[in-house]
Amino acid sequence: MICNRKKHLVDELQSVTHMYLEGVAAYMNVQPVLIPCPMENGTFDAASIMQRVDGILLPGSTSNVHPSRYGMKETEAHKPFDLARDEAAFQIIDQAIALNIPLLAICRGFQELNVACGGSLNPTLHELDGRLDHRMPESDEKDVKFGTQHRVDFNDNGYLRKLLKTENAQVNSLHWQAVDRLGDNLSIEATAEDGTIEAVRHTKATYCVGVQWHPEYQAGENIVSAPLFADFERAMKDFANG
Repeated sequence: MICNRKKHLVDELQSVTHMYLEGVAAYMNVQPVLIPCPMENGTFDAASIMQRVDGILLPGSTSNVHPSRYGMKETEAHKPFDLARDEAAFQIIDQAIALNIPLLAICRGFQELNVACGGSLNPTLHELDGRLDHRMPESDEKDVKFGTQHRVDFNDNGYLRKLLKTENAQVNSLHWQAVDRLGDNLSIEATAEDGTIEAVRHTKATYCVGVQWHPEYQAGENIVSAPLFADFERAMKDFANG
């Protein structure tokens, strides 16, 4: 599980939101390992790391992928950034796909996966005509912030449709950026009511799935989250067993 790197007082933190660890530790029979992002003037050896793991979870973050990664100039709308996370994530994604290591990408991770495959992002989804406001609700209550906000419809012939055994589901929504150009070898698994791409799968990898929403919230109870994490666990065990 890749960490986020952010300022803290006079130093920096390498961190992952506790809900991700709860989602992994409580509902999957696996041991989570945190992967720090590159240090200042340091190197990041993704190939070495990937020899020691059976799966990768790319968690969400309040930061965004730097637009230079998909050929755009930086604007205020694209901020904030975490360049160390970018460096780690893009190396990890390349290695995971090449080595067929199971990968589950959530929120920022979902957007990283799209960009790593040659796609692009729109930084202000809420300003597009006909689109819903997908941003996080303003509240101090976790149940409100992570409560369901809109419907997603699963592709009739898609992997998630077969896995979840449902045509649609209500999901939470905490993002303001969204997929613009879809990356190479990615198939659309789910879309929101307004057409926004909400889930993808890499067609050349054994297991590489990305979702825009946050399944780690109530991971063991939600009708979408529980089978998604269970399937990720299955994929990791299959990989570990060769």
